[in-house]
Amino acid sequence: MFSLVGCSSKTNRNDILTVFDALDSTLEATSAHIKGTLEYSTDDKNIISLDISYIQEDNLQVKAIMDLESNKNKIPDYLQFYIKDGKTYLKNLDTTSQSVVENIGLQKDGKISVFNPFTSYTDDKLVSFFTSSSKKGDTYNLELDPKQVATLIDSMGTLSISKCSVQATIKDDYLENISLTLDGYMAYSDYTSDVNIVLNCDIDQINSLSQITFPDDLTAY
Repeated sequence: MFSLVGCSSKTNRNDILTVFDALDSTLEATSAHIKGTLEYSTDDKNIISLDISYIQEDNLQVKAIMDLESNKNKIPDYLQFYIKDGKTYLKNLDTTSQSVVENIGLQKDGKISVFNPFTSYTDDKLVSFFTSSSKKGDTYNLELDPKQVATLIDSMGTLSISKCSVQATIKDDYLENISLTLDGYMAYSDYTSDVNIVLNCDIDQINSLSQITFPDDLTAY
């Protein structure tokens, strides 16, 4: 009995795959709105605020606005990115440019799920990334293997990770919230620093967002 308890798995395969299935479903949804923040701290603390809307039914439409805060200096609308009628539009401060969606690996009638990095992994491989999992209600808490995460992020070995965790809230098979926390240490040449990354995203209007408002001057980009 004691041997069986000691060897019991800390991960629940179904819980882990449920989170990835919800991620796939959310990225494949006909529309959604995502609002979140990405905090990246080394010697300094940087905060990126994200506001993303997408409609991907027949004709892909995307609106993504990024605000930046660095060393307590705030720059609203630091980066603006749009996809409309098969073209991409980028505005970074006062610099604008435009291109076509094919140049970023998309199609006019395609979906943003093409950017999902996990579709190439088998279920067994996805489960192997995690060391523990738990579920309470609609919320899933997952702990990742620090060594595997470090290798995925940095193949050069300059990053060591002490902890990496994911929390996801799922409603009706779609992600309602997802957050990631990573703590580690970076050493490159003579540079060393602690690293902390916190990503938190809320997702709403899934399959119900009907219109995106674009700037009037896109064609002038």
